[in-house]
Amino acid sequence: MDIEGYTADKPTLMREIQEFLLSYKEDLPKIPNLSISVDSVTCDTQDDLREIALHYIESVLYGQNHVCLDSLLQKHQLPSYTNVCIPLLHRWKEGYHVDPLVILSHPEDVERICKTHIKKAPVFEKLLHSSIISTTDNEDWQEQRGLMNMAFIPKLSLQQVFPTSRKRAETCVKIIKEMTEDYTKSLNMSDFFLHETMAQLQLSMFGFSEEFQEKTNKRLRNAFSGVETEYLEEFVTDSLQEVKKATGPLRKLFGDPDLNKNIGNMLIYAFAGHDTTGHTLTWLLYELCKHPQHKVRLFKEIDTYWRNHPEPTYDTFTELPFMTQCITETLRLWPALANGTYRELEKDETIRGHDGTDVTVPKGTYCQIPNWTRHRSSELWGSDVDVFNPDRTFQDSEIWNYEGFNTYTVSSERFSPFTYGPRNCIGKNFSQMEMRLILLYLLKHYDFHMTPKQQATIYNPHFKGLNGFTMGPGSIHMEELYGMEMSVMRRNAKM
Repeated sequence: MDIEGYTADKPTLMREIQEFLLSYKEDLPKIPNLSISVDSVTCDTQDDLREIALHYIESVLYGQNHVCLDSLLQKHQLPSYTNVCIPLLHRWKEGYHVDPLVILSHPEDVERICKTHIKKAPVFEKLLHSSIISTTDNEDWQEQRGLMNMAFIPKLSLQQVFPTSRKRAETCVKIIKEMTEDYTKSLNMSDFFLHETMAQLQLSMFGFSEEFQEKTNKRLRNAFSGVETEYLEEFVTDSLQEVKKATGPLRKLFGDPDLNKNIGNMLIYAFAGHDTTGHTLTWLLYELCKHPQHKVRLFKEIDTYWRNHPEPTYDTFTELPFMTQCITETLRLWPALANGTYRELEKDETIRGHDGTDVTVPKGTYCQIPNWTRHRSSELWGSDVDVFNPDRTFQDSEIWNYEGFNTYTVSSERFSPFTYGPRNCIGKNFSQMEMRLILLYLLKHYDFHMTPKQQATIYNPHFKGLNGFTMGPGSIHMEELYGMEMSVMRRNAKM
């Protein structure tokens, strides 16, 4: 999803952006002790500001903005949790605009700002109208959130859809056998997981028919990736009709008289309800293949689980503590929402500047609270920050007491995979449930190994994800956006 409002013609756009900035008559915005340039911490000239604006927007266009800030901070020998300000060129509304964007990473500021300043920056308004994720009206958001919370209450909805979700997870086993032609062909596990999480969403939470799910799954995901985007309009029209006869808990959310709100919510649920989970599963499998000792350990836990249960049940996920550790560590190392969340300050605010002193930031300033910089901060996590380590010590609020399943938002000042309340991820518990089901069935029957060409990415320091609205593994093949090539082998689970 093109949240910045740009198209795929990147070289042409960069030339257009350069010309716009050169012709821009006003001073580009900066905030002392927060603004940063490419070559210096002290941002003194308009040329400095223009260069950093171009540098950042280029990283956005090429899906690398999560590492852009990180590399700048390293270059200036600043802690990775330093707050900075850049002049942001955007098309969140009609035409080009330049505004200061304060990127918050300091642990003393991030959670406080998220909880105090509920108003969203207008990042998604142009695309998603007044949906729950895009509305900048706090009262409208509270009304939508109150209604939508009912669709995700564990006892009322997740347990209700659990049998459907379990049935689809079981179907994955057969699908992989067919797609690999009896394990003779490698498989793009990124595409597989994205397909299956979309299927899970449509069949269980929406309660759409299998026929509708199969008809729309691939085309919808292609449209979200920028291929035949005109299909989005057709999908919204069809899905708003399909939801009238659906059976899932989300069906009740689309009776609003505001058509644009229904359109926006259908699009955001269809996208965020599958994409983030699919990427997390892909990254987790990638890390398990990189670290086979963890994979073997997870196999043992899953085999023990299946010995004790003829089929998975909602109440027995607490018997999967190591799976929980693996999922939590994946959410830290490869946050699907690397960009985090965007807010607009509702009053003047004081935050930490480069040198540790307080800086006053005025009301109306746009702020971004990214995840990547804090999740990969050696100052906050230790020297092994770039290593997948499910046994690392998490704070009590960061992991569900090492148990398999719970329903509160895992977060801390250094960790916010689902962002912070009150505008935290509404679908987090469904995501956690379906991940465990899919892993239980797949890893009961199969072992996975990266193909030689995919294996080479382990040694590529630039293989750090492709970041659009969400962050997944960039494909090793030019014709695909995301990819994770793996061979599949049957395993003899020790039941």
